[in-house]
Amino acid sequence: MSNPRHAVICTAGHVDHGKTALVLALTGIDTDRLAEEKRRGITIENGFAHLTFPDGLVAGVIDVPGHERFVKHMLAGAGGIDLALLAVAADDGVMPQTREHLAILKMLNIKSAVVALTKADLAPDADWLDLVRQDILNLTQGAFDRDPEIVPVSVQTGQGLEELREALYRAVLLSPERKIGPSFRLPLDRIFTLPGFGTVVAGTLLGGRINLGDTAMVYPREQETRLRQVQVHSREVETAWPGQRVALNLAGLKKEELFRGDILASPGSLKPTFMLDAYLTLLPDSPFTLKNNRIVSLHLFAREIKAKVVLMNSDELTAGDSDYVQFRLTVPVVARRGDRLVIRLPSPAVTLGGGEILDPCPQKHRRRKPEVLNQFKTKDSGSLRQRVELAIRERPGTFSSISELALRSDLGPKAKEEANILAQKGAVIALSPEIFIHQTEIISLTRKVKNLLNLYHQNNPHSHGPSQEEIRRKLAPQAPQGAWEGLFLHWEKEKLIAREEGLMRLWAFLPRVDEEKNQYLNLLAKTYLDFGFVPQATSTVLTPHTPQEARSRQAAFSSLVRQDILVYLDDLYHIHKQHFAEAFNIFKGLALKGPVEPGPFRDALKTSRKVAVALLENFEKRAWTVKSGTGRLPKA
Repeated sequence: MSNPRHAVICTAGHVDHGKTALVLALTGIDTDRLAEEKRRGITIENGFAHLTFPDGLVAGVIDVPGHERFVKHMLAGAGGIDLALLAVAADDGVMPQTREHLAILKMLNIKSAVVALTKADLAPDADWLDLVRQDILNLTQGAFDRDPEIVPVSVQTGQGLEELREALYRAVLLSPERKIGPSFRLPLDRIFTLPGFGTVVAGTLLGGRINLGDTAMVYPREQETRLRQVQVHSREVETAWPGQRVALNLAGLKKEELFRGDILASPGSLKPTFMLDAYLTLLPDSPFTLKNNRIVSLHLFAREIKAKVVLMNSDELTAGDSDYVQFRLTVPVVARRGDRLVIRLPSPAVTLGGGEILDPCPQKHRRRKPEVLNQFKTKDSGSLRQRVELAIRERPGTFSSISELALRSDLGPKAKEEANILAQKGAVIALSPEIFIHQTEIISLTRKVKNLLNLYHQNNPHSHGPSQEEIRRKLAPQAPQGAWEGLFLHWEKEKLIAREEGLMRLWAFLPRVDEEKNQYLNLLAKTYLDFGFVPQATSTVLTPHTPQEARSRQAAFSSLVRQDILVYLDDLYHIHKQHFAEAFNIFKGLALKGPVEPGPFRDALKTSRKVAVALLENFEKRAWTVKSGTGRLPKA
């Protein structure tokens, strides 16, 4: 299914410069729907319409308020638009909100515009119109990819309306087409209920494709829902495409559970965050400076959030200045790399500047650190491979999968391919097909494991070594088991460690055991033979009373495990090899009737569930068994 061409046009301009009347004249739709808007004659909330061109191309139209107090509503509508329709009244000329709206369009990186010189019938004369036109050209110079067409119009006389429609059509065709992408994203700018339908939301589809019946998730609270109905311009459709104004009927969610600025998206496609890394620029004519740690109102699509601005390389920004910044937010948001934002002062309510998100889920940074500034530069202009390497290096100790890192740092579907290339070059190491670790982190962990094992061997010269589990708990307890197995295999390949029966030692270390004089050897062997299938916890068996006895006892355990007299089950239990073999024979007998589960195996041995599970896991580690449903069978 091909992606048809769609676009969204957003009005901009000073209050009472005729934006709503212009939309009505072009589309036949009155976007002022509130009683107060009708009474006061000004737009308070965003209004929505659609404009159909002769070839069938349909553009959504967002009519935004022009009054200074309603600028935040203008910001809510301006995200995700392709083209600005800037209205300037011919009798007034350029006014304060004209300039502020234009500044916001520049901050949002809107590349194209058409200017409607409204109320042309009220202009004093042709010379005045020429002056206003020149003023507009001066104001918009460099603001867009090309100078906007300026079309004098009058909704009273009909002058210029057809020329304006043609200018808008040309501008839409010149605007870049939106990419579909693997997942959809829809910022919600309207939420309401309809009798017989329930909760309905609306917004501009930024990317991806929405299909009727899709499962979706509302971020940042990660509420799941299903799309019961999809409408585009009041018409039911099976599929909505990027660039369309979309209304959706949501299943299972109430209006009160949703907020303007929420993001409806594919499940698992976004990650909530309390921080954003960005590149920020103040307006060239900003009357206010921005100091480090200043609290601002941050506008991200339809969401307004209070945020602290942490300047990475400055103490203060003045008009026209730029810096890398980290926004620390009071509530969580979701975003993507490349999203545009605008910041305003809470009081007085003026627009300060705007910028682009470089990392939608960063870690907390310290200011004025050269390595941090280099990281920002990589996020800003680095290649995908450089950004993948940074994402792996930036989060030590998490052992995050490449898919998790790609989601956090918005790296895209080629992240794993780049990670594999980095592994081939030796910059990172693949601990599993999904988990990569940076060389700098391997060096750090190698130093730590050497120190841990050296210290253990010094204090326990007769012991084979600590358990793998003990090492894992001390180094990175949150790491998944697969990552640790990959790490241990890497150290074995490098001849750093050796593993036997769940215990770990340095490769070059051999425990010292004087077996002839160690009274614990025979005592432990006989004790475990007597235990049968019900061994006591290792720590409680023949408890030593002196440090010397403790060392001898530990050495005897290590020796008996090496001699295969005792079998190490886990940190809690050992078992005599004779009973271990008998337990497997009993397992095979039970398996004649089907997969063996822990409960029946425990009952057959007349032991505890912990011991039964430890035995089953050891059979599996030795590759004696295979999983079968929720049970196990002997390996053929």
